[in-house]
Amino acid sequence: MSRLKGRSIHIIRDEKEDEASIIKIDRVIFGLFLGALTLIPLAIGAKSKLFISPVVSGAGIMASGYQLDFFTYFKFILLLFFTISTLILFLYKILFLNYQLKWNLISSSIVVFVIALILSLVFAEYKSIALWGLANRHDGAMTFLSYAVLMFIALNITYPKKALHKLVYTLYPFVWINVIISLLNLYGINIIRNDTFHKLFTIFLMDEMTISEGSVLTGTLNQWNYMSGYSAVMAIIFLTLAVFKGTVKLRVVNLLTAIAAFSTILSSISTSGFISLLIMILFLVVLIFIKENKKKSIIWLAGFIVIAFVSTGILSKHNPQVWTESFGFITGTNPFVQVEGVLQQSIIETSKASAADSELNLPNLPERTLSGGSGRVYIWNNMVPLIKEKPLFGYGLDTLTYHFPQNDINKRDGFMDENVIIDKPHNLYIGILYGTGFLGFLSLMSILINYTFKLGKLVFKERLSPIILAFILGWGAFLIQAVFNDSVIGATIVPLLATTIVCAISNRRVEEETS
Repeated sequence: MSRLKGRSIHIIRDEKEDEASIIKIDRVIFGLFLGALTLIPLAIGAKSKLFISPVVSGAGIMASGYQLDFFTYFKFILLLFFTISTLILFLYKILFLNYQLKWNLISSSIVVFVIALILSLVFAEYKSIALWGLANRHDGAMTFLSYAVLMFIALNITYPKKALHKLVYTLYPFVWINVIISLLNLYGINIIRNDTFHKLFTIFLMDEMTISEGSVLTGTLNQWNYMSGYSAVMAIIFLTLAVFKGTVKLRVVNLLTAIAAFSTILSSISTSGFISLLIMILFLVVLIFIKENKKKSIIWLAGFIVIAFVSTGILSKHNPQVWTESFGFITGTNPFVQVEGVLQQSIIETSKASAADSELNLPNLPERTLSGGSGRVYIWNNMVPLIKEKPLFGYGLDTLTYHFPQNDINKRDGFMDENVIIDKPHNLYIGILYGTGFLGFLSLMSILINYTFKLGKLVFKERLSPIILAFILGWGAFLIQAVFNDSVIGATIVPLLATTIVCAISNRRVEEETS
């Protein structure tokens, strides 16, 4: 009886050819990164989608049926497209070109974060929402898995020359498009009411659905708070570039872009971005005295401050809230508001209630007040007992609507109105802790802290690229505004992916200098 012996086939590969192919694929991946950074923050448009609510009834809670989304659906589709495209190319590089993965603490933390996301999804009570997110937010596990995949890939590619310059170019469109939208809105011009823009924004909308009459386009992000926080990131990046980099012409362009981003903060009528920018400007002042050419840098910073203050005055005359939500946060007074004393009697003093001859006893309701941070303190206090109930794996991302005590009468005392539906924690870190538990929270914090320390070490390095310095300060602004704002696709993808790219390029340069 004969036997057939199989021989393993060993293909001798040309390492130089593989390396050349890897470089080509890395360039394509980097091009996809640039596309993601440019397009995702800008993508908007009305889209109706069938949503199945896990709650049959509930006052104010999103009900089952076709729900309209304007700000996140197309951002989410683009995010999936760029993630899947880069992942396919990256897997080809690993499987067919013998690419060896680079492992460090950050990449390991990303893997642990992915595991935490999967576990939070497995143990979530409302799995479909935990996976995809609410119909008008799309901030579920799939979105954060996409962030993690893009960041992991970004740590494992080689970047072309001038990559940092190209990274900066992706940021200009968001700033200039949104400053136009926000300023027009501040002066009462709502472009969504324009026939041309209305047709463009509703091209994918079902015939029987329409944008409500009172809708206002605040920008390309979901809400004013996000516009304010993300614009602070843009403002400090371009201000740093104006202070430290380039010819006079280039400095002027970056200074004007920084002013445009600052104007968006002002017209957003939200304090989070102003606080974040103010703190990072203090860091910028310190860096000016550390670096060379102090005199020139101070002149450009002074130019920004003068123009910014004049802009604040102009916009505050039109809408006094501009001052209240910016400099008024520091001074406590508003020179653009004329206070007039008005004597009013309390409704309790002027009104009486009676039923026949019997005394009418009404329940003692909390007074209507707003807790610190425009109601944020009330939300954060109520998040503590929720997190204690499921500390390990959390409830699943974007499910807060269905777990928060919506019937709490104390909303009157913390949020002015007991009928308001709380659907987000207004804090990125608390949101991750609630959604993914301590495993997800600690792994994400490991990523953020490692980025911060790596970038912090670069600050004191001689001949540091002003672009890297700009993204370092932009990263700081993102971390600060995240204390007041949630994660949304358009405002989160850029800081996470761009900072990962900057860290990868910096590590490569350090390795080359060492070798």
